Amino acid sequence: MNTKVAIVTGSNKGIGFEIVKGLCYKYDGAVYLTARNEERGRQAIKKLENLGLKPLFHKLDVTNETSLQEFAQYISKHHTGIDILVNNAGVLDFDKPITSYEDSKRLMDTNFYSLLTISKILYPLLNDDARVINISSDWGLLSNIRKQHWLDTLAKEDLSVDEILQFVDDFLQAAKNGKNFYMSFAGHYGDYKVSKVALSALTFVQQREFSKQGKNVSVNCVHPGFIRTDMTNGMGDFTPERGAHAPLFLALEAPQSLKGTFVWHDCHQVNWDD
Repeated sequence: MNTKVAIVTGSNKGIGFEIVKGLCYKYDGAVYLTARNEERGRQAIKKLENLGLKPLFHKLDVTNETSLQEFAQYISKHHTGIDILVNNAGVLDFDKPITSYEDSKRLMDTNFYSLLTISKILYPLLNDDARVINISSDWGLLSNIRKQHWLDTLAKEDLSVDEILQFVDDFLQAAKNGKNFYMSFAGHYGDYKVSKVALSALTFVQQREFSKQGKNVSVNCVHPGFIRTDMTNGMGDFTPERGAHAPLFLALEAPQSLKGTFVWHDCHQVNWDD
């Protein structure tokens, strides 16, 4: 019951799987591998068990509020809270550099909007010195955005969640209006870029809120590198195992005083809004 708890969303393969593996080796606590597809999740668990590791599994679809509530109830029943939460679940259609409104909205549901539901349902379970790690991207740097209004707005010290929502809505409206509007916002893969810029901005806003509340929770985002995964059609600079390096640093090694930062794949901090 008093065991520490680490949770990694979308972790049946890729970087998420490697983060779970690293936590199983190094973390003194229960490590939850989660996936929306139970069969794939169980297969991933089996792979780790074959290495002598003992991860736990729970089905979780981050885009489904009921699924998140069921998971929260399970954690509340079996544990005293959450100590590490890695928001890793994410999608990208690498074959579609320009996507329809419908595809863009689906991507936002997983990559960004789910974080708002997670904050509502899972954040109340965070223990006082918990660590939240949001998996971002170099495409999550503010400089990927081409609209001056949003460059100025998102860089504000007093940025609000509502303004981030307006930013995402503005992009989705551009996607609805057609290719030229889509491209003018953030270029190719604009949906993914906007989702990760929004995730990064949300990281800083949420850290500010926790600090205002006097809680010692740390919230950071990280660019894990350009990783060779199914999502990138096997293209990339690093293996998924190497991609887990910086997220594991934030989960296990970084000082708790490291808060509200954007961390590069080599574990150094970068200025998000340069």
